[in-house]
Amino acid sequence: MIDAGWKGVRFSRRSFAAGTAALAAATCGPLVHSALASPVIVIDQPVALIDAAVAIELRGFAPRQPVTIMALQTFPSTRWRATATFMSDDEGCVYVARQAPVSGTYDGVSAMGLIWSAERLPGEVSTPPAGDFIMQPWFVQLEATSPDGTRAEFTFERRVAGPGVTRHPVRTEGIVGTLFLPPGDGPHPAVIVLNGGGGGIDEYRGAILASHGYAALNLGYFAMEGLPRGLVNIPLEYFENAIRWMRAQPWLRNHFLAVWGESRGGELALLLGATFTEINAVVAWVPSGVTFWALGLAEPGDTRPRAAWTFRGKPLPYLQDIARRRARASGGFRASVSQPSPRHARSRAGNDRRGEDAGTDSACLGR
Repeated sequence: MIDAGWKGVRFSRRSFAAGTAALAAATCGPLVHSALASPVIVIDQPVALIDAAVAIELRGFAPRQPVTIMALQTFPSTRWRATATFMSDDEGCVYVARQAPVSGTYDGVSAMGLIWSAERLPGEVSTPPAGDFIMQPWFVQLEATSPDGTRAEFTFERRVAGPGVTRHPVRTEGIVGTLFLPPGDGPHPAVIVLNGGGGGIDEYRGAILASHGYAALNLGYFAMEGLPRGLVNIPLEYFENAIRWMRAQPWLRNHFLAVWGESRGGELALLLGATFTEINAVVAWVPSGVTFWALGLAEPGDTRPRAAWTFRGKPLPYLQDIARRRARASGGFRASVSQPSPRHARSRAGNDRRGEDAGTDSACLGR
């Protein structure tokens, strides 16, 4: 095994041999097409974080011929595959970041098309990884073939957690989450990461934020052991407690604490930023501009409308579920486009009565 330069990251002999061959064919030219040259796949970053774009190049293939690249990503419980066929240039090279495939799982020019367009292989079971899988790399196997039988292979690594990032389950003071810390003692800026309407914890974002220098607490707030079953009557005091806990940590830099959330978590992030002055920044990804109703049941069989959030013992106003009630009465939904109601328009304009006025009318219901 060969040390790759990152602590704890190692390459196989096959990958190292392919990389050595790539260095020998550093540029396209006549030598690449000689009888002594072998086709190679060249990767500019054989080990990279998942948010880094890598440049994939093929060298040593026959000029002006179709070359098909297959990318196979392997996870603990699933495998995903993408393909793309390119035309080699006059020197037998393919530059994935600059060329559009003539066919494959994606269209257009995209350096990372072979990653994001991957499809799960038939028969593979999609099971969320457990434990510290997030700290391990996953591998992308590349295979390039052409009609004349020319073939090249290379395997590179993708990482969520960079070197030195550590993972710490948090079960203290009523908080349920996972803390990711960057390398070193700090101080670090910090962020609380909130998942959306699916509940639970998505550790990927916390790990990648820590890889870029942020202390990140992936905070669960429902649909986990020790937390409510559904997104129903969740007290903001729970998040207030997590905020205090984060701000008390010795590694916090200049008391800076942000909150990041997606979907319903984005709605929550905006709500926390508007409620607690201890929050210095808010990142809301595809949020709602108003608070919505509950998701799930507080108790089995209890289907009464509920607030998603409470504060100081009182439910927070939410957008009334007029649409769902009309759908039940009419027997179903149909696709349409509706205009916001006058009350909704007032809330968008910043009317102070938007809480009690929260509600919407819709013309998109019925068969």
